[in-house]
Amino acid sequence: MTRLAFALAALAGLAVAARAADPPLVEQYLHSGQLAKGEQVLERAIEDKPKDDQARFGLGVLRVVRAVERLGQSLHEYGVKPESTSVPFLRLPVSENNDPTPISYAALRRVLERFADDLGKAEATLADVTDDGVQLPLRLADVTMDLDGDGKPTDKLLPLLKKLLGVARFEFLEKNADFRVTFDRGDVAWLRAYCHLLSAMVDFSQAFDLKPLFDAFGKDQFAKPKTSSDDVNGMLLKLITRIDVPEPARLGSFRRHMLKVCELNRETWKYIRAEKDDDHEWLPNPKQKGVLGLPVTDAMIDGWLAGVAEMEGLFTGKKVIDMGGLVKTDGHGLNFKEFLDHPPESISLNKIFTDGVDKKYLTKLTAENTFDNRTFGRMLGLFDESFGFAYGLWFN
Repeated sequence: MTRLAFALAALAGLAVAARAADPPLVEQYLHSGQLAKGEQVLERAIEDKPKDDQARFGLGVLRVVRAVERLGQSLHEYGVKPESTSVPFLRLPVSENNDPTPISYAALRRVLERFADDLGKAEATLADVTDDGVQLPLRLADVTMDLDGDGKPTDKLLPLLKKLLGVARFEFLEKNADFRVTFDRGDVAWLRAYCHLLSAMVDFSQAFDLKPLFDAFGKDQFAKPKTSSDDVNGMLLKLITRIDVPEPARLGSFRRHMLKVCELNRETWKYIRAEKDDDHEWLPNPKQKGVLGLPVTDAMIDGWLAGVAEMEGLFTGKKVIDMGGLVKTDGHGLNFKEFLDHPPESISLNKIFTDGVDKKYLTKLTAENTFDNRTFGRMLGLFDESFGFAYGLWFN
């Protein structure tokens, strides 16, 4: 009887272990590329079990992937050129479209707006994750998307990353061919921060009327741009003379997104530094090993957070920018917060360089409130030179 009891207990233990090793619900939809269906299934799963934060985390990840997929489909529809590698959001490597839809500046704005909306939905989902012990183990190598919108998901994550980063191979895959990552609570904050960062970039660009820029360079980015002029020099001169701000509220939204990026950076590293396990970490603490094989030290984290604090001061108005080397300021600095919250109807770069900045955006410079212009360089300087920019993107 005792042996039978032990045997049953052992079988029960094996069953529990097998269940624990099962991949999370979201993975099958990320791998099959059935993102819309997966979103519906995960929504129902959360309705049935409102406290299931692994499913909620998975839904947030899926929504981020779907936002990228929908952006890719739009770029493919409008025939973005494969060599468009220097413009944010247009760098997503999508296949060439032999019969693209002509794109106008207004249509491009709609594409970016939908991308920001999709990111906002994903971020709101991730913000509802409250379980500090949540984990989401995923095999990322088989994440698949349908970037050309033909209904056939064939675009694998790893080849896309290689094209995007311009590398032929990833060394870390030699020991982790599935690209397995065990995401945890700190990574929830990390992904939320990225959603806010990308949304901030969209807000900033949408605040201004950049049609002259589209007219000047649209042909370099799209196969069939609807432009009103081929005069590149004329369009650039028009921008220098006057940039309209048709959606001023977007600049305030940009500022608030950036403040969330700063806040979530602190939250990210608070959770990651507290971790005791060491299981396929995305962002490791100094006692862990990350899947990318890049070392992380306390000095790196401390230096990064110091830079984040300096940036935060810029967006709260506690720090002002010394522009003395560029324009006349008479001992005053640009209060970036004031400019973003109450922007002018238009900006003339010519006027700024000749007459200076409007006094309502200036604050008396002191030793305490002067923004450290070396912040970006110092943050990247925390890392090995050959990986400085990569580290910056990784750290967020």
